[in-house]
Amino acid sequence: MDYHVEIINKDDKLRVLKFLRRYFFRDEPLNQSIQLIPEGEDSTCLELEDYCSHASLENNLSLMAVSTSGAIIGVLLNGKMDPPSCEESEYIRSCKNAKFKKILRLLHYIDKNVNADGQFRDSNVLEIRIISVDTNWRGKGVAKILIEKTIEIAKEQGFHYVRADCTSLFSGKLCARFGFDAIYKLSYTDYVDENGKPIFSPALPHTAAITYVKKL
Repeated sequence: MDYHVEIINKDDKLRVLKFLRRYFFRDEPLNQSIQLIPEGEDSTCLELEDYCSHASLENNLSLMAVSTSGAIIGVLLNGKMDPPSCEESEYIRSCKNAKFKKILRLLHYIDKNVNADGQFRDSNVLEIRIISVDTNWRGKGVAKILIEKTIEIAKEQGFHYVRADCTSLFSGKLCARFGFDAIYKLSYTDYVDENGKPIFSPALPHTAAITYVKKL
């Protein structure tokens, strides 16, 4: 294998964000749908960068695949699931970027529905939050290796479940291949604003956000 997997630490933050700016920020279906990232090679969304940093970059649960030349070729950001809450957090309410706030609200809506019956109330759940692979390395098993390693870490650290809210068909298929169960599905056409208009209309084949869970 001409790459290896490392745990991301705080010293890797700038490298990882640079990678995500190039591959994930523009490619992710919801980001594309609402044009979250302005035109321009170096443009970004600072609120999304902040989300990545605080949610997943400093907890020793996230991983990166690094080539023999030292370049990052894949990133998988993980975090521990927060206790379920029906109310939007202060983090969401105070978000000044109206477009990114839409994404945070969608994730909260999904979380609220996933946890509605309380099945994860006393469980330790590892969340796969972002997965991204360099376009030149896609189809070569990089994402597969990152998920395998994540499951391994989750078992070692006593997590009960691994969860992924998949807004992309491709990440969903990946989870299904690893034996994750689809426990919640939200069609984008059903998630509408006060005028009944869909808030997100990603390009095909991305038609729904699906939550996948694997019991460990």
